[in-house]
Amino acid sequence: MDKFLILLLTGLTVGSIYSMVALGFVLVFKSTDVLNFAHGEFLMLGSYLALTFLVSWDLNIWISILIIAALICALGVGIHFGIMRPLIGQPLFSVVLVTIGIAIIIRAGLLIIYGPLERGRITQALPQSGFDVAGVPVPWVNMIMFVVAALSVLVFLLFFKMTRIGLQMRAVAENLEAAAAMGVSPNSVFATSWGIGAVMAAVAGVLYANYAPVIDLNLSAIGLRAFPAAMIGGLDSVGGAILGGLIVGVLEQLAAGYIGAEYRDVVAFGLMFVVLMVRPFGFFGKEDVIRV
Repeated sequence: MDKFLILLLTGLTVGSIYSMVALGFVLVFKSTDVLNFAHGEFLMLGSYLALTFLVSWDLNIWISILIIAALICALGVGIHFGIMRPLIGQPLFSVVLVTIGIAIIIRAGLLIIYGPLERGRITQALPQSGFDVAGVPVPWVNMIMFVVAALSVLVFLLFFKMTRIGLQMRAVAENLEAAAAMGVSPNSVFATSWGIGAVMAAVAGVLYANYAPVIDLNLSAIGLRAFPAAMIGGLDSVGGAILGGLIVGVLEQLAAGYIGAEYRDVVAFGLMFVVLMVRPFGFFGKEDVIRV
């Protein structure tokens, strides 16, 4: 029973990171109809910047998060205006290939700056001790990661539901032509979506840098693991992305604990295939109805 509880708590911690990354997937897709396959690289970039700010420069973690969020938000907005905006109206396949190209460029830049060798995880930014819950050890790192991720998601939801920009983002996601006719600037909404999506991934990267065994160029795989979470919840559902991330995180850890670590991805993508066979639009996604 203790092993199950440990795996469950670890799964919720990792799942909260997946939820943040999946939320970025969903946000960009809802607003722009673009699957951003560079999202994992945004997370990896956040982890490497955390390594620089927290270890090399010895900055406070919360100040570092704000700076990293601002930098990667600017990067996301810049990618929209410099790369994605001219591609509006182009075939979906071409746009997806461009996001893969962006991922390769980010990875190459990190390789040039930081080198190919892995770095040890950040250990001094967050408390390394823990506490017991019903005899189950809970590291403070895990608890802080989960709470910060939950607060980040809550702030985003409040922004999405209660602000004017959030209303415009929902309007564009619902009907681009109608929103534009009412005076909403789709271009501003697209840029905001890219910026916020990049911030969610970057903050997740900073948190994960305090948890991952090492920091290396394989961290972008977290983005691929969050993709099934977004698909399971529904690519146009914010709540579905959050729930999907938690489901994938818990199932991955249970599979790793009881079957073997090599089965984590099999379980995540296998669940995605099963869900999509039953509900092609995900648990909470909206089914497109085409009338002819």
